[in-house]
Amino acid sequence: MRYREDKDQSAELLRLALPLMARQSAALHPISYTLWYEHVAGVNPPLSAVLEASLAGKLPLGEDDVYDLHARYVVARDMEVLDRLQRKLRDVLEEAAQTAAAALEDSGQFEAALRDTRSRLTGASNLESVHAIIAELARETSRMHSATEAVQAKLESRAREVEVLTRQLEQAKNEALLDPLTGLKNRRGFELAVKELGASPGPFKGAALVLADIDHFKQINDKHGHLLGDKILRAIGHTLQSNIKGRDIAARPGGDEFAVLLQQTPLAGARALAEQIRAAVAAGRIRRADSKEQPGSVTLSIGVAAGGSDDTLESLLARADAALYAAKRAGRNRVSVDADELAAAAATR
Repeated sequence: MRYREDKDQSAELLRLALPLMARQSAALHPISYTLWYEHVAGVNPPLSAVLEASLAGKLPLGEDDVYDLHARYVVARDMEVLDRLQRKLRDVLEEAAQTAAAALEDSGQFEAALRDTRSRLTGASNLESVHAIIAELARETSRMHSATEAVQAKLESRAREVEVLTRQLEQAKNEALLDPLTGLKNRRGFELAVKELGASPGPFKGAALVLADIDHFKQINDKHGHLLGDKILRAIGHTLQSNIKGRDIAARPGGDEFAVLLQQTPLAGARALAEQIRAAVAAGRIRRADSKEQPGSVTLSIGVAAGGSDDTLESLLARADAALYAAKRAGRNRVSVDADELAAAAATR
């Protein structure tokens, strides 16, 4: 959604939103702020109804609540806007096609009129008949000229409309499918990108999924503040983008969780890449913008699972998630591989 408030208006909305945000238990990050901004701005009535009920019941929003509300009332709405713009663009293009078809029909009629005129001129018996035929041709030419100008104006108008709609469509697509903090795909964007891989049997065969979670992220936020937490999330998002290939799909499904679908990558390759990402994040040093304070080493626990011909996104996510929690149980800051994959590998030795 494109917000229309100017700087002064948005500053007033910030003043109204902050005390409401402070009453929740979730972090004060951009996803959270979006909810309260749209609430106090009065631009999202269904969301406002839910937030008002939460405030009235003194039920502070937790992290899961915030992401759930954002998905249901912000991302879903942006997807509706995206669908609406796509339909409108299709309608405009269809109208342009019909206009062009009508122009071709007019052109055909004019061509037929020219042939008829030539035939009639050949058979004209006197000057008066010639003058009448020429006058009729002049009227037909004038009509064709007017029709051509009207078609040109209409097509130019549709071209401008298509240009505007294309820009709006791109913006709506970004708002609906990208995480605003990291620039990675959000959960819906990730699911859509995976869906676009194709409906052929076994779309995950030969692929691997890497699922990462920041170790003790809540403690970092509580101790050092959410601005530093956001900086860490952005840095990890950049690290993911820097370590993957063009066809791979990186996402931040929510909170401090990241996912990468590696296409045509064997388990060993996925594990090596996961270790590369883990080491890069652990070696980084991120400081608060207002001081030299840093949270120490930020680390990731990572789970890796290889896709099979019978896998769905849900089953692959479940196995990668199980591997991720195995990494956490083993002490964090490490990469763990799906237990089924390890057993299968051992059985083939």
